[in-house]
Amino acid sequence: MGRHMTRVEKVANAVAFALERILAVALIAGIVLNFINVVGRYLSGYTLIGADEIEIYILIWIAFLGAAVVTWRGDHLRMDVLLSSCPVLVRQIAAFAEICVMLVVAVFVAYQSFRYVEKIYALGAVSDIARVPTWFPHSAVFVCFATVSLIMVVRAVQHLARLAVPESERPVEQEAHR
Repeated sequence: MGRHMTRVEKVANAVAFALERILAVALIAGIVLNFINVVGRYLSGYTLIGADEIEIYILIWIAFLGAAVVTWRGDHLRMDVLLSSCPVLVRQIAAFAEICVMLVVAVFVAYQSFRYVEKIYALGAVSDIARVPTWFPHSAVFVCFATVSLIMVVRAVQHLARLAVPESERPVEQEAHR
């Protein structure tokens, strides 16, 4: 089990690494698009039609995919000052409860956003200016929370696998949420 999870972690870390680079390029593309639009507007009175919408859609995807990467890495903000002073067992219980709550919330949001994306896809709705199908930016919510759901399943399995190892054989615990 441990070896399998190590492979999962390696693959997920590689995907997160690649995704960060893709998101960085997307951010640069959005900035370049904005720069071209500003220069065009002030120097020649010409703007790229729909560029603002496209920039917003890029930022939406950056925010939601970035949230999935942060969730995988466990780098999200947390208020754990009180919890860090608790015994290991309490921290482990709290970590598992956090995983369970995140899983339930992520599955719920993924399901609801998928249903919404299905509806706007069926309607054939497009954005007002750039004429981008509106299901595309809205699907970022689904992709994010479906990914977070998978991450929480992996975290739950990891957590339960750690509990299956006798305490005398466990490495010293550094972080309860990983």
